[in-house]
Amino acid sequence: MLNLLRAEFYKLKKSRGILIGLLVAACLALLLYGSLSLIDKINRGELANGTRGVMVYQNGESLEMGRAESMMEQVGVAGVLQQMFSGHFVGLILAVLVNMFVIREFSSGAVKNLVGKGYSRASIFLTKMIAVITLTLLFQIAVTIVTLSMGVPFMGEVFFAADWREVAAYAGFQFMFGVVAAVIFMVIGELTRNLAAGIAVSIGVLIFSTTLTEVLDLVFHGINFQPSRYWVLDLAASCPVTGISSEFLIRGVLVSLIWLLLTAVLGVIHFQKADVK
Repeated sequence: MLNLLRAEFYKLKKSRGILIGLLVAACLALLLYGSLSLIDKINRGELANGTRGVMVYQNGESLEMGRAESMMEQVGVAGVLQQMFSGHFVGLILAVLVNMFVIREFSSGAVKNLVGKGYSRASIFLTKMIAVITLTLLFQIAVTIVTLSMGVPFMGEVFFAADWREVAAYAGFQFMFGVVAAVIFMVIGELTRNLAAGIAVSIGVLIFSTTLTEVLDLVFHGINFQPSRYWVLDLAASCPVTGISSEFLIRGVLVSLIWLLLTAVLGVIHFQKADVK
């Protein structure tokens, strides 16, 4: 298994996927900061609302000039991270990266060769899962560093006045939820073994599964049971930026561990029984 891990980490080292994904995330972060900066200029009266066809609304009404609190102060550093992670930006890129990393192994015949060399299927799957978790953590950490670094010129004093303990806590939770989501994407890729299908299904799960849990919440409303409280993507979307309670901490960790183990077990069982072509 150690040889398999070395091979997986070598593939990660040679892969340009993380760099490309990071460039896309940086562009999205730049767009986000630019939007906040535009709103602040309208607040301060430096630009009229509607300049160059851009109209900004707040609470359904046109934004007025001369507001005391800037949008940067309202959103804060943690709020920007929340937009990157809870707004599906990072999740969408991860869905593509993970499926490319996993499915190419099947299409190139690499997995078939490993099985033919006598490696157990469980060890092949678990080493691939470890590599996917490593890829996910590296990517999320890099996105966090880039996003925060870009905040220095845009936010100024607001950036340095941030409560970094809360920022670190929020980022830590998102890293944990992101790892579980990535393993789910990996299993989807192993099930489909087709790049287009794997990416499409993973994005569908990322975007629409939370809508399904909302419907299930209504179905089970009579017995006071909310499935959304126990779905990892709902937890990622609802993770509070500040004041994370001990109840959310415990539930988040337990739900993440359960989904991680359940997904890994189901993935191993399917991979052991499925044909490898």
